[in-house]
Amino acid sequence: MNDHLSVETPEQININYQIAGIGSRFFAALLDTLLLGLIVIIGAYVNENFIEELGDFFGNWLGAIGGIVIFAIFWGYFMVFELTTNGQSPGKLALGLRVIKEGGYPINFADSAIRNLMRIVDFLPFCYGAGLLVMLLNQNWQRLGDLAAGTLVVRTTQTKLRNMRSNESQNTLPNSIATQEMIYAAWIKPMLVTEHEWNLILDYFHRHAELTAIRQLELSRTIGKPIAEKMEGKGSINYHKFLMEVYTLKTSEHAKVVEVSTKKEKL
Repeated sequence: MNDHLSVETPEQININYQIAGIGSRFFAALLDTLLLGLIVIIGAYVNENFIEELGDFFGNWLGAIGGIVIFAIFWGYFMVFELTTNGQSPGKLALGLRVIKEGGYPINFADSAIRNLMRIVDFLPFCYGAGLLVMLLNQNWQRLGDLAAGTLVVRTTQTKLRNMRSNESQNTLPNSIATQEMIYAAWIKPMLVTEHEWNLILDYFHRHAELTAIRQLELSRTIGKPIAEKMEGKGSINYHKFLMEVYTLKTSEHAKVVEVSTKKEKL
């Protein structure tokens, strides 16, 4: 079985991932199952007590609604967390795992829906028997849901860009832009930039001098457009300049955090 996977994104950026094995995925699933079970038990208890208080007619209606809500929580638990926390359920977060697309991108609603609906099949005949068998036969440790959705589970702590080198000169990165020169700063939200997106931005600036003008335009748009849409950016956008402003605001934000931490240590 492969422990590492190299993915070349459509932007021709090579990313090395360490694939999560059965052991770490099992413990992540166990943590999620325990948390999910606790949520369902609390929900069922609250629902039952409301039924007793409201009597037969209203109680039956509430019981039906409560049953639907519990069902939605049970099946929507993984989807909600994977879509709102960059592919990490609480169990995966605790174990340092993340779900991604095979192409190296974050998963979307359809990907999460497919891989989680397939849990029914993966669970057969019991305790993820089918899923475990498929994972053992698959070089990337993918269960049936992963194969159907085209997803992978990787270790977040081991993700790094192959094209970035520790001894690479920092002068390939853009200089900070003065606030008065920024045109997108009003709606840029640096905290929304994920680790994966930040790595793509850094790699873009490390390589952009080597790219043709057309390739710079294509690559900056490919990386910047999803980020701008997430930040609800408006108007016509020069994505190269947008990424420069994101870089400036993100690095200045980090510098402020370091400065505050240093002051606290001195105190």
